[in-house]
Amino acid sequence: MPAERRGEEVACEALADTGAVELALPAELIERLRLEPLGEIRAYTADGVRHDYRVFGIPELEVQGKTCHVRAIELPQGTEPLLGAFPLGEMDWHISPAEQCLVPNPESPDGPIFPLV
Repeated sequence: MPAERRGEEVACEALADTGAVELALPAELIERLRLEPLGEIRAYTADGVRHDYRVFGIPELEVQGKTCHVRAIELPQGTEPLLGAFPLGEMDWHISPAEQCLVPNPESPDGPIFPLV
């Protein structure tokens, strides 16, 4: 991608939420990253309400040294970024509820290993 079209590198905190499926970013982060629109999806939020969201792609996401490339759902401005089950799985992170943190998969601590069958 040409340098003039690349967005800036953005560091932020996100809520790791296994109840969410995808990466969801507030509109201001989508803009700073200069992500290209991919389409729209219909999804429901924790309160059970259905919404239409725009989908953007494809950012490189890094969490504690592990990376993946996933699409991003645009949330309203000022909302908290959500790190859902799909990107967590792509990076092979597990959530430790007791410690309230991400932990590497004990079966593959050096990086994700995916079944192909």
